[in-house]
Amino acid sequence: MAIQFTGLASGLDTQSIIRDLMKVERTRVETVEKDKIIAEWRKEAWSSMNSKLFSFYKEELFSFKSAGSYNKKKLTSSNESIVSLNTSSGAVRGSHSIEVTAMAKGSFLTGEALTGITPTTTAGEMMSFTDPDTKSLNISLDGGVTTQQITIEASDTMEIITSKIKDLGLDLNVSYDSSFNRLFLSSTKTGNGVELQVTGDEEVLDGLGFVAGKRIGTTGSDATFKYNGTELTSSTNEVVVNGLSFNILGESGSSTVSVTQDTDAIYDSVKKFVTKYNELLLEMDEKINAGSTRKFKPLTSEEKSAMTEDDIKLWDDKIKKSLLRRDDTLTGIMSNMRNTLTLSSGVDTTGFAFRNFSSLGIVTGSYTEKGVLHIEGDEENSLYSIKENKLRKAIDEDPDAVMELLTSLGNKLYNDMNISMRSSTLSSALTFFNDKTMDKQVRDFDTKISDLEIRLASIEDRYYKQFTAMEKAMQRSNSTSNWLAQQLGGL
Repeated sequence: MAIQFTGLASGLDTQSIIRDLMKVERTRVETVEKDKIIAEWRKEAWSSMNSKLFSFYKEELFSFKSAGSYNKKKLTSSNESIVSLNTSSGAVRGSHSIEVTAMAKGSFLTGEALTGITPTTTAGEMMSFTDPDTKSLNISLDGGVTTQQITIEASDTMEIITSKIKDLGLDLNVSYDSSFNRLFLSSTKTGNGVELQVTGDEEVLDGLGFVAGKRIGTTGSDATFKYNGTELTSSTNEVVVNGLSFNILGESGSSTVSVTQDTDAIYDSVKKFVTKYNELLLEMDEKINAGSTRKFKPLTSEEKSAMTEDDIKLWDDKIKKSLLRRDDTLTGIMSNMRNTLTLSSGVDTTGFAFRNFSSLGIVTGSYTEKGVLHIEGDEENSLYSIKENKLRKAIDEDPDAVMELLTSLGNKLYNDMNISMRSSTLSSALTFFNDKTMDKQVRDFDTKISDLEIRLASIEDRYYKQFTAMEKAMQRSNSTSNWLAQQLGGL
């Protein structure tokens, strides 16, 4: 805008007058700007809530609905020096006898002692080369049926030669031990048919300590053991039989393996789900039933200038806490979660040994607790710890029946939440709220603000033109008055 010189004829501070008039006009822009801030804050509030809901869906609810969470086993070995146990959810419950007669073995090949050789000694110092001659070494793990070759150059040190062998990618360990001045080769693969062999140039073999009679390693063999009286073999010491996974650690020994349902792990898994559900439920309830802040609007820069930073934060936080008050989408999610889990709504439990949460001793308390769940008899729950722990008893006596109900409830809620997160014209995938709609609202506010700013500029320009016209009219009037005064003064 060009520099305006106003009020010269009228003596009025027209710039201040116009500025005050524009303040009134600008309140329309400020109203829209505040609405835009509310829309942005509401989207941020929903985005945070969406992250928590999705985390619950992906982690706690997924585990809760999965049968594997209720198939946890507790395994013990009576002789861990012979048999060590791995996690085995598919292991058959009961007592299992394992009698080991032989471990699975690989192949070992050790070279002769080399005099004066260190890891930095070169092949040219260990054997003769005709520049640019190269030599080769062949290695086999299956008794010579298949071989792989490395090329040795005169400048290769013992350290480089061992690296080249490692780089073949075979199931093989190789090292040069300077304490014993020997090359050690051993297969990581075990079982029948495993046999290390080295072939190649005679000078290479002799130079590396693989002299005649020292070029074929020991023969690998299978593990042999009896499982519940039946003799079996395995090419490795890591064995899986009848769903039971274990490692054979010693020979000529036996162990009794006990497989029981890990009721503590199952109970803790359910308790973890209930704890997370309660946290989520209380947060949703707090947002839905927040106090009304209809009279509170975001502050303008001028309003903020008259307040302290703490007061501004308190003001903004008060508004932000109520942004999802009575939100229909969030209310629907919370109601569905409560109805599914506490009432078995939408789940056909006909014929189930346990038909709802309360039959497992998972109950709600007073209405003032907003639907929070309690596990009766849980020692960490001061209000309900004196009651019988029906959940733990049910898991101990019939874990399959417990799994039947909980996985059914979990799958119903999981599927419902999955449907709620499907992509649509209003929302993106994996979101529970209309993020696309909210983005459009913010863009619409930007457009409206831009249009209003253009309109304000036009109004301000009109005011200046009107006051300029008034000044010109007053100048003409003053000129006429001066002329008349001059004429009258001459009489």
